[in-house]
Amino acid sequence: MRLTERERQRNREAFRAMGLAEKADYVFSYYKLPLVIALIVLVATGSIVHRVLTRKDTVLYVALTNVVPPADVEARLTTDYVESTGRDTRTDEVSLYRELRLTEDASLMDHQYAYASRLKLMAAAEDKKVDVALMNRESWDLLSAAGYLLDLESLLPDDALRTNTVVLESNQVEVDLNEADELEVKTAEAANALEVTDAPLFGGFSGGEPLYIGIFANTTRTHEALRYLTYVAHP
Repeated sequence: MRLTERERQRNREAFRAMGLAEKADYVFSYYKLPLVIALIVLVATGSIVHRVLTRKDTVLYVALTNVVPPADVEARLTTDYVESTGRDTRTDEVSLYRELRLTEDASLMDHQYAYASRLKLMAAAEDKKVDVALMNRESWDLLSAAGYLLDLESLLPDDALRTNTVVLESNQVEVDLNEADELEVKTAEAANALEVTDAPLFGGFSGGEPLYIGIFANTTRTHEALRYLTYVAHP
């Protein structure tokens, strides 16, 4: 019910006569819901503003497949690269996909994890949010065979360039479904990775295990990715 002007005046006088604690209790009792809503709106607005102000632009997405570099090497792969290009690390970054496990060894305890890693990588590639892969030999073989990697021969001539097999055609599905008796595979060779095992940037962290770096074929950041490969191979 709407109050008259005289009633509102009496309420104001009564409120002024209250002590501080009584006023706080009155406000909380009668305006609790609006206050809670206002607080929620304030927190949400602050969170959005914080994200906008602190959000960085990703200059490159790098997948670490079967490779777990120490923190100092990660810094060289990310912030050091950004600084080497003259960018500001407060606004630009290299984003890493860490701890991706690629394998076809079904006997491994982490086979399900490897399957999840492959799905994650496929989704990132489909979304064009993965540009470069740092790989051991096993993951390089798998990514190369699946046709994920860009042929670098004409783009980045380098003594460290290595070739691997790409599967062009295969009737593996038909064989698995017993629709074909003999496996038929058509392959080709492609120079789709640089060997960077002994690159100074890594400081020998792999313990001599071969390391390779390549570019995803559907990247939209080819120029940046080539620049990154040169930085890693020849810092």
